[in-house]
Amino acid sequence: MRILSISLLLAMLLACSVGPNYERPDVETPAAWRYDVTTAAGIANTEWWAGFNDPVLDQLVQEALQNNLDVRIAASRIEQFAAQLNVTRSEYYPQIGYGASAGRSGVKDAA
Repeated sequence: MRILSISLLLAMLLACSVGPNYERPDVETPAAWRYDVTTAAGIANTEWWAGFNDPVLDQLVQEALQNNLDVRIAASRIEQFAAQLNVTRSEYYPQIGYGASAGRSGVKDAA
């Protein structure tokens, strides 16, 4: 077992090593990653999903745009769901209750 683990470790070290003539390839990188406002607005307002040429994705995006017209509506739906979840979970929390009653029993002495 020990010979097997040593040979496996040696094979892994040989597989991960590079030769003595290794030269790192040149990679072209842009000078800056920031865009000006007009370019950024143009990129943000494009139909980026259309580049995938997927009719199912197009239909899903169209349905999302039709059903979620306003972010405030979506946020209120999330708040409504959270409130309903709290109501549903409330039965698992400790319950405190109180009660009071009063009464009078008027039995007259028959004389």
